[in-house]
Amino acid sequence: MVGDEEIQDNYKKGIEAYRRGDLSQASHHLMQVVETDEHDHRAWNALGVVLTKMGKYQDADVCFENALILDQGNAVYERNRVKNSSHVKKDMKELLSSGYFSLPANLPFGLSAPYLIGGILLLLILIALLAVIIPPFFQPEPLATSAGDIQISIEQLDDLILVKNNGGAGLEKVAEFLLTGNNQTIHSLSGLPRNLGTSKGSTLGIPHEDLYPISDDNTVTIRLSARYVDDSERPVLNQKIILPVLVNETAVMNITPVLIPYDPQYKTGDILINESGSYLLVSDILPDNQYRIQSLNRRNEGLFFIQPYSAQNMSMQETEQSSIKSAMLQIPAEGMLSPDIPYQAVRNDSSSGIGPLYVPGDVVSSSKSSSEEAFVILGFDSGTDEYAFDNLYQYHSGEWGYRPDALSEWKDRSEFERSYPVRVTRIALSQVGIGEESSPPGTQPLYKDGDIVAKDRGADASLLLIMAYDPLTNSYATSPIWQSYNGGWERAEKSEVIIRSALEKEYSYRVRTIDSSLVKVR
Repeated sequence: MVGDEEIQDNYKKGIEAYRRGDLSQASHHLMQVVETDEHDHRAWNALGVVLTKMGKYQDADVCFENALILDQGNAVYERNRVKNSSHVKKDMKELLSSGYFSLPANLPFGLSAPYLIGGILLLLILIALLAVIIPPFFQPEPLATSAGDIQISIEQLDDLILVKNNGGAGLEKVAEFLLTGNNQTIHSLSGLPRNLGTSKGSTLGIPHEDLYPISDDNTVTIRLSARYVDDSERPVLNQKIILPVLVNETAVMNITPVLIPYDPQYKTGDILINESGSYLLVSDILPDNQYRIQSLNRRNEGLFFIQPYSAQNMSMQETEQSSIKSAMLQIPAEGMLSPDIPYQAVRNDSSSGIGPLYVPGDVVSSSKSSSEEAFVILGFDSGTDEYAFDNLYQYHSGEWGYRPDALSEWKDRSEFERSYPVRVTRIALSQVGIGEESSPPGTQPLYKDGDIVAKDRGADASLLLIMAYDPLTNSYATSPIWQSYNGGWERAEKSEVIIRSALEKEYSYRVRTIDSSLVKVR
């Protein structure tokens, strides 16, 4: 059965393909969404927009109709359907002969039938022209395809190259320029990446000494891409630079420098953990005693994603001193790892082979008597032999429980099980709240409209009237209330919204329930 995550993934891929101009892939992904979930009106509308661009106007009209049936009155869907309808060709002769334009024998004001038919035809033509002329407001073309040309020039001097922004149409819509040399980020001596400004006339000087490290044969291909404010990208420069041959004392003395051989500790595909706890991937072994390193992101189920644009060259010795090996990734036959694909780590040779003691949902602690420190197991990665976990706290009602935030930690299985050997309980992860102000997921609110609540049973305790509960914000609308001299009830004119968990914790006593419509507003 296809899950919501796969449906959302297809929808996202369809929108991204549309923005790239790949209409065939866009229609393919969006068609998969509506075939899986025929009630997704967003996907029906997006598919209609794609089919309109492909010239399939009749099919697009069906998509817009389905979207409007599922979300009646949606103004965006209405506009899209009207715009598409202007492309649907109709046989006017058949339309006129169908009886829709049958005229009475005696027309008012002495008009003749030809004049009236001509007026109607003129009105229809005017409506069609307006539908074509009015620009669409949904899914505009990506700026990368619609913006004008931006002129970037390169000038090579004796000891550096100058990259200059000469401006052009659409420059004001550029968020940043992405600069690479031989597909690598160009860093300054301070370690910061070099960037070209987005204003006309901006100039970037790159010393030759910054380019020699990324060149094996004194040639560097400079590539510059513009990233627009809508996150679309477009290449604006691709030029090869030939660096001057370095002449030094060693060359004059005809002595060939010899690179001291170094036996690398890591190999391609190894996953490393650095001193800050971040995951790194060794993506290549370079001939000059360097590793090609890329940063990794990790999800709770243990899958790794390569961070795009994170590749950098690092000294083998420096990398081995600051990192340890955690696991490895299986390198595909083609030898390339893509940032868009999740990868499962492969178990280390040093792993014990013993299965995990805990499963997702287990609540564990250091001892049976410890109630202050508890953790919930979120996942386990057999490749790295590590648990994903987070702190877990009890609600004021004694129920488990809530996490302080949505972030998780990873820890070696044997070390974690040794530190926290006691399973306190087991809960469904779907029942775990996020944040102290959350309420136990799946539980009903304690109070309803008309309840009068207090902090305690004291006669002078302040009272609140529950006026409404909003499940979307998980909060109550309340108002201070008191009893009038004639025995009735009065409340303040202004109301206050209070988070459900905070109100039920502080106002734990229900005094009584009344008809709130009979309460007088002071």
